[in-house]
Amino acid sequence: MGTNFTTQPVAATWGADPEWVDHRGLKNMFGIGRSLAYLLPPDEVVSKVLRRKGCIKGKRLFFVPSVREYIARQSDEVDPRLSAICKNANRVMREKKKAERENETAR
Repeated sequence: MGTNFTTQPVAATWGADPEWVDHRGLKNMFGIGRSLAYLLPPDEVVSKVLRRKGCIKGKRLFFVPSVREYIARQSDEVDPRLSAICKNANRVMREKKKAERENETAR
């Protein structure tokens, strides 16, 4: 009569799809960090603050289905002018790093 044990930690909510999450939940589910979470448009992403009566501070929760819908509505297209600016900036950065490496090896 063998007993099976696991060394893996057991999560109470593993596999569950929460309806509301805090900014850490957005990070885990969608890769949306705290700063971006608080910049999401309030007319498109539903969020509520839970706070005790008379308190200023509280816990902001985001409604997961509204976040999913917001993400689904986002366009994949990038303005060609913006793309060109980014490509140029990346090229300049690579050239600077290459010059720095060459200067270090020349010393």
